[in-house]
Amino acid sequence: MSSNFKRREFLRLAGLSLGLGMSRSLVRGADDSEVHSVPREHIGYPQFGKLPLVRASQDRIVKETVGLRPFRDSGPNLGHERIGDKSVFHNYGHGGSGWSLSWGTSAQVTTEALTSGAQQFAVIGCGAIGLTSAILLQRAGKIVTIYCKERHPNITSSVATGVWSPDSRICLKDHATDAFAAWWNTTCRTSFKLYQSFLGLPGSPIEWVDSYAVSNQPWDAERPKDPNDTQPEYGHFRDYVQDLTPRFVDLDKSQNPFREPYARKGSRMIFNISTYHQTLLREFTSLGGHLVHRDFQNPAQFAELAEPVVINATGLGSKTLFDDKQMHPVRGQLTVLIPQPELNYSFSNNDAYVIPRRDGVVIGSSKNGIIDSTNLEVDPEQSFNAVAAIAQSMTKSKIAKA
Repeated sequence: MSSNFKRREFLRLAGLSLGLGMSRSLVRGADDSEVHSVPREHIGYPQFGKLPLVRASQDRIVKETVGLRPFRDSGPNLGHERIGDKSVFHNYGHGGSGWSLSWGTSAQVTTEALTSGAQQFAVIGCGAIGLTSAILLQRAGKIVTIYCKERHPNITSSVATGVWSPDSRICLKDHATDAFAAWWNTTCRTSFKLYQSFLGLPGSPIEWVDSYAVSNQPWDAERPKDPNDTQPEYGHFRDYVQDLTPRFVDLDKSQNPFREPYARKGSRMIFNISTYHQTLLREFTSLGGHLVHRDFQNPAQFAELAEPVVINATGLGSKTLFDDKQMHPVRGQLTVLIPQPELNYSFSNNDAYVIPRRDGVVIGSSKNGIIDSTNLEVDPEQSFNAVAAIAQSMTKSKIAKA
């Protein structure tokens, strides 16, 4: 057994023992007995029938969105500070992992906030992080008001891709320390476990789909770096949680229905964001929560709130509100096609990817993620190329034609 494997395994288990103890008061069932120490064995299943075709044509585009992800160099800010007579707990800066890690970071922050002994809490922000923070406080019996400038669908959380991506732009590679990895491991597992409670609900807010990835080159082939790629090097931590989801396995020629010669198949958890957001809002309001329109220009305005404890979940807004110099906007553009109820798999090739959400077939470019860009204008060429790239893969006879 290699020393690297031993080190990763030690950190994974150490992170569990620290984090699960911290969040157990809010997260039932997150105990060590249900954690697998190694990836579960893959069982190969035969494929039956034909895959439905992704109807990737330009005339099926119904929406194009641009969003700015709230990325911080060293990862999310989960710190605590006093501002006047208010106790402020931060929960922002998740990059492309906001939806995925929302329950995990919110469990950590709200557990700490509950030690204040307060009965009333203010949450600033109504996105993925604000709603999960508010609901966890309510589940602990507290009174919560959400203050927000914008609501769904006019917030960053509403224009996310909608996939389980817990280490997407979570920190720069230089900040990917052993301690950060152990924290991430625990946070990821806490969030994953809570998400399973949303499976099977009306409207399928969370669901699992088969997932395919294809390539024109062997998977182990060295790929030259794109000279136009301006992405920094991010930290990656998926090796710590290989046991949570089925592993991707290579398909032979008889199993590969796509145009590209190399294909893999696995499973992926996706979020049907419109339904999921409404599911969270319904729980929040059913537990007595109130939403109040409020635009904060500086933290001193928190003094005007009746609640003694504030959870700051303003995402990219914290760059200005708290002068957070680590914060960077990361631009992402998505193209949404008319929904296909029969489409039951996600797919990616070298140039684009597809997510089969209930509110539309979401297509994104592999070149998404321009850091420090605040351009919210849709790039028609990017949308056209992404849709065309998916259409090109849908050419083999084994894919069922619509």
